[in-house]
Amino acid sequence: MRLITKASLCSGCLSCMTVCSTVNDGYSSLASSRIEIELDEFGGDNRIFVCRQCAEPDCAKACPVDAIYKDNALGVWRVDYGLCIGCRECVEACRFSAMFFDPLQRRVVKCELCAGRGSPACVEACPTGALRLKV
Repeated sequence: MRLITKASLCSGCLSCMTVCSTVNDGYSSLASSRIEIELDEFGGDNRIFVCRQCAEPDCAKACPVDAIYKDNALGVWRVDYGLCIGCRECVEACRFSAMFFDPLQRRVVKCELCAGRGSPACVEACPTGALRLKV
């Protein structure tokens, strides 16, 4: 499973970012979101950064404590916060700029497709259909 993004449909409303932090952390904070929208100030397509659930992710390979693991039951790559030391090696290693450091919680975060929730909250919140889940 992974998120499919269509930047040409993204209006830049940031609903996805807001609902992401609310569902995952219990409060609304763009800095804590596991998806990032980069607004194009010149009127082009906005850029959407979100984990692509790679088959062999560079972030997992870069982690010195093996805190990024495949949850085979849910089919997603996740972060074990009991192991994560916050070194940010995974953030640097991700070629898609889809691992983020949350300055409020002082830890890395990545999209886990709202694992266990049923469907990603960002997909449900997106008013334009710029995000969808591919199973």
